[in-house]
Amino acid sequence: MKVRSHADIVELEKVPAAERIRYTGVADLLAHAARENAGRVALRYLSGTGPDDAVRDVTFEELQRRVIQTANMLRAHGVGPQDTVTLLMPSVPQTFFALWGAEIAAVANPVNYFLEASQIAGIMKEAGAKALVAVDASIFPDIWPKVEAIRAVLPDLKVFRVGGSAAAAGIIDFDEACANQLGDRLVAPKPIDGSTVAALFHTGGTTGLPKLAKHTHGALALMAWTNTLVFDLGPGTVLLNPLPQFHVGGSLFGALSPIANGWTVVIPTPLGARNPNVVRDYWSIVERNRVTVGGAVPTTLAAIMNVPRDGHDLSSLKCFVTGGSTVPVELIRRIEREIGVPVIEGYGMTEVHCYSTMNPMHGERRTGSVGLRLPYTEVRIADVAPDGTIRGDCPTGEIGHVLMRGPQVTPGYLDPRHDKGAVLADGWLDSGDLGRLDADGYVWLTGRSKDLIIRGGHNIDPVIIEEALTRHPGVETAAAVGLPDAYAGELPMAFVQRRPGAEVTAEELRKFCRREVPERAAVPVQVVLVPVMPVTGVGKIYKPALRLQAAQLAFEAALAPLRGEGVTAGVMVRSDPTHGMLAAVSVTGFGGTSREAIVKRSAELLGGFQIRHVVAFV
Repeated sequence: MKVRSHADIVELEKVPAAERIRYTGVADLLAHAARENAGRVALRYLSGTGPDDAVRDVTFEELQRRVIQTANMLRAHGVGPQDTVTLLMPSVPQTFFALWGAEIAAVANPVNYFLEASQIAGIMKEAGAKALVAVDASIFPDIWPKVEAIRAVLPDLKVFRVGGSAAAAGIIDFDEACANQLGDRLVAPKPIDGSTVAALFHTGGTTGLPKLAKHTHGALALMAWTNTLVFDLGPGTVLLNPLPQFHVGGSLFGALSPIANGWTVVIPTPLGARNPNVVRDYWSIVERNRVTVGGAVPTTLAAIMNVPRDGHDLSSLKCFVTGGSTVPVELIRRIEREIGVPVIEGYGMTEVHCYSTMNPMHGERRTGSVGLRLPYTEVRIADVAPDGTIRGDCPTGEIGHVLMRGPQVTPGYLDPRHDKGAVLADGWLDSGDLGRLDADGYVWLTGRSKDLIIRGGHNIDPVIIEEALTRHPGVETAAAVGLPDAYAGELPMAFVQRRPGAEVTAEELRKFCRREVPERAAVPVQVVLVPVMPVTGVGKIYKPALRLQAAQLAFEAALAPLRGEGVTAGVMVRSDPTHGMLAAVSVTGFGGTSREAIVKRSAELLGGFQIRHVVAFV
């Protein structure tokens, strides 16, 4: 069925979700896919980006067999149904065998391998990890040194290594161990129903350890249907997946959902879009593999669109898919204008098992919106009090908190204390995003509830600044944040990464904003050029780092009068577990001024900021 409108979603929901979804979980889903797609390629792994680099094809039958072998292998090594298996795996075929095998036999815990070893160990402790699957340095050199550090902290951990040839004490060879197991049936099946926890995915935290969201077998089975619904593309479709598998975009929309529908998933090298050669050779990868569905997070898409396409046959492409953060309207328009295929923007999060809304490929795509809610996921825009009380729904077109409810929503976090403020009354999940609903059911995001720039009590949406800047031909990506101000609380400012070869200055971009930003109060008071925008492991712009940088700029400027009075002082703004942010002033030269006078003067200069400060004499 081609979904064209909200009415089509309502029509689909006349059949209860429990009747529509035939699988009890991941094992059933993969078994059905193997039966229905015999002989087809499920995974195509590209070891490199050139035409002569090795390619490994994994058929649906082999995928099913290898996943079952992995599940049996984990059980043979003492991993029980309630145990957690952490994965530190870039995108190689064994990543999928290990992920889905662990979900079937135990509980999988994919972790961002770019985190520091101490952070990874902290997540593993919280998850209660009993086993770890990680790649050898010959596949990706940065992971194995972290494994050694983690083993020192968790000495009882069972460690399985993918790749490498030299034997190591206490290390189990993943491929060799799996090869010795049956692949046609589960030896000791784990009892599974829709509520059984399959995985623990970590969310991106700004302070402390990330939260671990529970993923259930039933929600994954539902996601596998809803997340490809709007495309109406059958078996044989080819999806290019450049995202990491520790993220729901890469492992759920980018892998489990297409596999369930008989698609082929192309994996471009272990690091995907983080490999600069993947961006450089993106169009030749599309051409050689006859990619049907392309896409990436917005920052990667912007970079890809700067790569020459001349001479490449892109006739296989039917659409692009993007999401993960707000997509500049001008980027969508450029792709559709220059390539001639639709861009399907969607919205989702770890806690909703990936996408919860999408623009309809065969209906009206409202550029700038994240589309219609997907079946069986309710979306409402509500007025939510600071204590989490839902005070009521916002009228059509009015901005409020984006709340979601339904069988695709997580049952909660592993630590129930994290549910506070997120899991609200009657099963509603507060996404932490602000948005509005239009009269036709399209969802429009307007920023994070904590992303709002509040200038003298006036709310400014950073998106309007970012979209204005990305319309400039010299801008590749832009991010607007609040610059702390002792008078107004915050003032709008922007960080900009220029396109390769562009020589536009910060002042030129400020003048451009004065023309393009529709709201005078939203014109950034400062534009800072950065060589590379800080991003998360999946390529999203990492705004917490930019907020720290903005605060650092503000406090450096505010402290200038003290330095002018002969005091030698520096300031460092850092994340603080108690105060969120803290400005630490370090005084190394007194300039004839007493300590008491310096403390008093610092309070005069810095006390107006919402961010707390402390003074230390070194």
